[in-house]
Amino acid sequence: MQLDTIERLDTAALVSAAQEGDTVAWERLVEEFSPMLRARIRRFRLSHEDAQDVLQTTWLLAWQNLRSVEDGQRMAGWLATIAFRECLKLTRRTKEICTPDLDSLGSTDDVDRELARIWLAGTLAELVEELPAAQRVLFRALTETSEPHYVDVARRLGRPVGSIGPTRARCFAKLRGLLQAREITRDFLD
Repeated sequence: MQLDTIERLDTAALVSAAQEGDTVAWERLVEEFSPMLRARIRRFRLSHEDAQDVLQTTWLLAWQNLRSVEDGQRMAGWLATIAFRECLKLTRRTKEICTPDLDSLGSTDDVDRELARIWLAGTLAELVEELPAAQRVLFRALTETSEPHYVDVARRLGRPVGSIGPTRARCFAKLRGLLQAREITRDFLD
């Protein structure tokens, strides 16, 4: 299927066309999903070079495994999962935390807050890995965008809309328990 004559296709059609070898469809997928992937990768506070490497590796793995995608509407989640795993691999491999230029933050309190936030983000990523699979998948789906809609998340995950809220509540309760077990409370950052 050639996309030259088609104005706008949905993601599933683009994935299907790319699976058939249509390079224009693949380029559109890269163009459409790269901003989302960059945003997800930025959450790991990697250096610019490492973030670019993760992005390239994500797209390489996506290209190599594109035929395994059965539901093209789930492409965003699939790509986000690949990027997340690649970020985890990199951070585990290097065991380094990339911090901003602390001199630019100003006061010692600002520096302390920023370091605590970075540490907490890494800890949260570790704790998410400890969640049961269904909760972990839902957590990632809900945090992919700043304003997730339960209907969209339910459709992407193939779950009833009414199950999203209760599963989210169990997920967050489990995360709160894991944070409390590590004695991390709200006043940790204050």
